[in-house]
Amino acid sequence: MKILAISSAEKECSIALLDNNSPVCEELWATKQTHSKRIMDMVARVMDQSGFQLDEIDRFIAAQGPGSFTGLRIGISTVKGLAYATGKPCSGVSSLDGIAWQFSYSSVPVCVMMDAQRGEVYHAVYQFKNGKLLDKSEEKAEMPVKALASIKGDALFAGSGTVAYREVIKSELGEAALFVPLFQNTIKASALAQAFSQDPSAFKQDNVLNPVYLRKSDAEVNKIRH
Repeated sequence: MKILAISSAEKECSIALLDNNSPVCEELWATKQTHSKRIMDMVARVMDQSGFQLDEIDRFIAAQGPGSFTGLRIGISTVKGLAYATGKPCSGVSSLDGIAWQFSYSSVPVCVMMDAQRGEVYHAVYQFKNGKLLDKSEEKAEMPVKALASIKGDALFAGSGTVAYREVIKSELGEAALFVPLFQNTIKASALAQAFSQDPSAFKQDNVLNPVYLRKSDAEVNKIRH
């Protein structure tokens, strides 16, 4: 099973090709250039370096949110286009999963927080055991302090929100808060593929790929106000 996964949910753009869950090629960029200007070039490079042809890909996966409204649309439309062109299935995976699954052997709960702007974070708490997901809380968009209310005891924090609100987390939890290195706070396309592969029912869900925003866009909020 060859999977091409793409994440453009935050400022980083990540693309990975996996063959039977083993990474073949992965590329990640975090620059000011918009995702729309680089994403197809990244796909082309990954395919060229992997030695596979696009029609050999068995499934395409995109980070479906939460995240940047524009970024999500770019990644999802790209994956849907590739799936349509090749006649292969596509699926969506939570952006938060693309961070959490990098720590599937953590002995303490993994609290993933993405910076949602407006003083909020997108977050969920994961409990893993020996590489298997035992439990995942509901995904929410909340203020950091409220997001921390359910944390009891030691927890591992990861994601852009834990970078933005590190001092808040430390103030609330003290030494119980453990933080991953900076380079592990990004959504990894390879982790999206891993999360998808761990769900036995996922392979039955063809073309289930719709954005998950968790809250209204600024444009929608402003429209309601006026």
